[in-house]
Amino acid sequence: MMATAGSASSARVKIGAERACKTGQFRCFAMIQTRDGKRVTAASPFALPAGYGPADYHKAYSLPTTATGNQTVTIVDAYDDKTIAADLANYSTAFGIPKLPSCTSTVTTSCFKKINLGAPVNSAVSTGWDIEIALDVETVHAICQNCKIVLVEAVDSTFSRLEAAVDRAHTEGGIISNSYGSYGFDGSSPGDDAHYNHPKDAIVVSAGDDGYGAAYPAVLNSVVAVGGTKLTLNSTGGYGSERAWGPDATHAWGTGSGCANGKVSGASSIPAQTFQKNVANYTNTGCGTTRGMNDVSANADPNTGSAVFAKSMGWGVIGGTSLSAPLISAVFALRGDYNTVNYPAQLLYSHFGTTSFRDVKTGTDDAGNYPLACTKVPACNAVKGYDLPTGVGTPKGTSGF
Repeated sequence: MMATAGSASSARVKIGAERACKTGQFRCFAMIQTRDGKRVTAASPFALPAGYGPADYHKAYSLPTTATGNQTVTIVDAYDDKTIAADLANYSTAFGIPKLPSCTSTVTTSCFKKINLGAPVNSAVSTGWDIEIALDVETVHAICQNCKIVLVEAVDSTFSRLEAAVDRAHTEGGIISNSYGSYGFDGSSPGDDAHYNHPKDAIVVSAGDDGYGAAYPAVLNSVVAVGGTKLTLNSTGGYGSERAWGPDATHAWGTGSGCANGKVSGASSIPAQTFQKNVANYTNTGCGTTRGMNDVSANADPNTGSAVFAKSMGWGVIGGTSLSAPLISAVFALRGDYNTVNYPAQLLYSHFGTTSFRDVKTGTDDAGNYPLACTKVPACNAVKGYDLPTGVGTPKGTSGF
């Protein structure tokens, strides 16, 4: 859905967004900002588009640019992106942040490494996953500028291939970013769940881009489910306001949220972790004793998306919860405490209601795109305190991680 912008100078400009990836068993959740049905790109090869850059996020979310010690963020995506190292270098140069060298036997920290598990060379371009890959890698580097980044490329976007990539990612590092999912699985999926359950790993998963409704594997109680917001900066470039990302005059998209109760899929329900179900306001979500999605949130609206460079696209403005998941993954790395508990989402809930997070209190994700009516206000609306679209809130520094 698109709508006409309000100002006289742009009276005929239609603002919207489109999904980056083709459909598949698992779909990536990157969304590309459009104007008049065309992707928003830079005005010239040497100009950046209007999307947010590293400094915007560091200022808005009060984040340092580097982690203490050697931290690794592992990213799981599908298909092969032949040019991702060069794309990352272009991004780094444009924003004036450190370039990451390739990891070698002697360069093992603050470097970039790609592991292709058998995907045909450059197969990500035809499927749109190269844009997802660029968003993930560039976002992690933007937030944690001295982190080692390991990209694990699955053969394709089927369940089994991406799950094998998660297991491989587990051997490379303890923070694993996953910006993909599948709707219709609002409960346990036997044979799949174990791949996303590696105690002491921060397995971070996007909540989805289709509005209210649970997405797999974000519904699992072993992961950190990341919802999306619309982040608005103030006149000085700092934090202005946030609301839950959902349908508005420009689109019918929104962050996923929901309960892992199996009412849609008929699957077995998933119990909520004790640290989640005991949080204030959880009983009002309608999830009962089952897992609620989400745990935390960050910017995702493509209208306030990030500037991203991919060779197939050039510069574009990209959003979706495919942005919020790698952003949160990098915040876990900046803090470096994720492996002090079996399930790192516990750290978020232990700081709920403190100055570690900003409580997002407005906005809805109820876009009517999912076959389950939202009957509880905090299930599809941001409210004071805990709610499903935005979880415990958005980062204000790293102390909550």
